[in-house]
Amino acid sequence: MPAATVVTLQSRSAPELFAPEAPRVVAAFSSALMRSPPKPMGLAACVGYLQEDAAQLPGRQMGMRALANLRSSLFAAPGRDAEMALMWREALATACFARVVALQSRFDAPLLTGAGLLHRTGEIAALRALAQAEREAGQRLVGPVMQEILNSRDEELVARVTRCWSLPCELRMLILRWREEQNRLAPPEAVSLLTLAQALATELVHAATCTPGLVDAARDALRLPQLLVEQARAATAGIESLLAVLAPAPVAEPV
Repeated sequence: MPAATVVTLQSRSAPELFAPEAPRVVAAFSSALMRSPPKPMGLAACVGYLQEDAAQLPGRQMGMRALANLRSSLFAAPGRDAEMALMWREALATACFARVVALQSRFDAPLLTGAGLLHRTGEIAALRALAQAEREAGQRLVGPVMQEILNSRDEELVARVTRCWSLPCELRMLILRWREEQNRLAPPEAVSLLTLAQALATELVHAATCTPGLVDAARDALRLPQLLVEQARAATAGIESLLAVLAPAPVAEPV
């Protein structure tokens, strides 16, 4: 199901698979991947501020500062700034939609919001490691080699990083369950709601390339009510206004 598509990374097979093309980068990448990113700064505060309407947040100085600190502490990959900026934009949008979806479903809104912020934990760790490896090796991967690295899978990476961060048990388990159970015929409610939130964020953030009907296909597959989608889409303008301030669309970097 397109809405449920995620990418992770398989560090164990990467050296053998890509060594003929970029041995220095791959070696540095494999080493960097074993070091977890720093624990997100002020995650609980960010989740708390995100319980407010997205349209009102730009006026909350402390909340904007907390979110900016989270961005700079975790969603940072010098040399891969455009890719990480897009990842931050999607994470913030997913968190905002997750709050709306949770409230309308009478689910735990802070829990789903936190999972929305960190649902791409594996990709964050991988991109940071790749950027560090490229700096150390003095070589940049481009084209299909880099994409295949980012498209490979390693579930252990997410488990290891979230454990290292000492996330609350419920949040950590939701992130792991979302990655493992979203393609089940009848996923748990939390997984379904997070999947819908990510689909809504994809529709907004990747508007130019998003598969038409992505959200509706996710809704049908997850057997969620149409009213829930309509209520979430009603919040889009406010979420866009927050993204414009905190997560503007990145400018493509020259290759």
